[in-house]
Amino acid sequence: MVGLSVLSVGCGQECSDVGCIDGVQIDLVPEIDSTYDVTQILDGEAGAFTCASSDEGGGWTVRDSVGAADVEYCTGEGFTLRGTPESVEITVNAEDGSWNGSLTASPTYQVVQPNGPDCPPTCPFARLTIANDVKTFEVQP
Repeated sequence: MVGLSVLSVGCGQECSDVGCIDGVQIDLVPEIDSTYDVTQILDGEAGAFTCASSDEGGGWTVRDSVGAADVEYCTGEGFTLRGTPESVEITVNAEDGSWNGSLTASPTYQVVQPNGPDCPPTCPFARLTIANDVKTFEVQP
């Protein structure tokens, strides 16, 4: 059974207490199947981390985070960085060489209000995509 807290706001409106973060979601296309390394420069501040694939159960963990890398979570589909940088430079490389890509962008943030327009919290959130640049070739007999 799932419980949901409800908050009361003026005029009898009820709000749930679902949270959100200020952040940037980076989607990886196509999804990565193996551990990958991320280097980043966010508003001039460098950082790096590894998103490690677990052999058991298919889980993912952030490890070896250094510098300006403030990662909310990561998976083979992408990762979310906390904060609202005005400029991002990100490079992603799979440790097995099957995937690499990079992105330089100025994110456009949308206001997210998971509990409705008149309910807190309010979080700026952006979504960017990095595509795999690794080319695959078929060997013809």
